[in-house]
Formats: sequence, structure tokens, C-alpha cells
Amino acid sequence: MQRETTNVRLRITSPTLTAADIEAKLGIKPDEAWKIGDRTGTFGAVLKDHGYQLDAVALYTLKLADHMRAMIKRIAPVAQKIGEISASAKVEIICTMFCKYPPPINFTRDDLRWFAAIGAQLEVEVSLLVERAPQPSAEKKPGDKEGPASVF
Repeated sequence: MQRETTNVRLRITSPTLTAADIEAKLGIKPDEAWKIGDRTGTFGAVLKDHGYQLDAVALYTLKLADHMRAMIKRIAPVAQKIGEISASAKVEIICTMFCKYPPPINFTRDDLRWFAAIGAQLEVEVSLLVERAPQPSAEKKPGDKEGPASVF
């Protein structure tokens, strides 16, 4: 069974700014980076933008609010620079949650001010985990044979 997890990411994508350009402006090494033409996913889709990504540094089992605080703490020193980059790149805060029940999703005024200050759009992805009931074993009927079928 899959565990409940939460993750918050800052993703910056641009057709002109590379991850190295963004790293140079922010002074923070990305947790993940890609460039135009890289292939991704099962079917090898070709990426059309350069990308730079930072992950919140928090336990996967913590609540969304804790992940948001961890992300804001991580990017606070460079928030103004991210805001400047947002004029020529797409800046996103991506919240991903895998949970058994729909969670309450709310953001404080301060969170919303941070999103606006860095020019970010917000994306929230919630996936519900479903536990499957164990399958009952097939009952044997009179006359059923055990083992492999006979060829004779």
C-alpha cells in the first residue's frame, strides 16, 4: 500500500533562461533541472522549455502548511530575484498530495502574498489512495483437481 505523502515544489520554466542562468541569478543549486530537447516520461515526450526546480525540505508525512513554510523559508532570501525572473519565465508553486481522505486545503494571507511577490501561480494536485479489499480465494468445488492439468 502506498503511504500518504505531501510535497511542495518551486518550478521555473522558460524557453530562454536555462537552469544554469536561473541558478546564477538566485545562487541556489536546483534539486532538479532540465533543458529544451530533453526527453521525459514513459513515452519520451520532448521538453519545450528549460526547467529549474526546488523541493521543500520537509518530511513527506507532514501537512501541506508545514511544507509551505519550509519552501518559503528556503526561498525567502531570493524572493525578490524570483519575482524579477517571473517577468520572463513561468514560476509555479506545485503542491502534490497523496492521501486516503480529501484534506482541507487552505492558504494564509501571508502565503498568498508570497505567491504574488514571486510572481507565482499555484497548482494543487490531490490524489486519493484507495485500499483494495483482499480477494477471497476461489473455493474448490467437488471434482476439482489439484496441480497442473493432465495432458492425457
